Amino acid sequence: MSSGYSSKTWACPFFKWDEKQKVHCEGGVVSLWPKTYDDYTNAYCASVENWQKCSLAVYLVRQYDKEVRS
Repeated sequence: MSSGYSSKTWACPFFKWDEKQKVHCEGGVVSLWPKTYDDYTNAYCASVENWQKCSLAVYLVRQYDKEVRS
């Protein structure tokens, strides 16, 4: 899904929207310098293979798992 500022295709299911140098997700807002922003979002948020390795995504999955089990 592409939404907001960039033209990236976001893979992470917790993604909400992006703006210049910021990604908004259910876990909060990640704000980084331009080069770091591209590296980070390409490695995690926009990666079908790696979004599950993002620390925010890991804890959001755990949170949802606990809610389902309760």
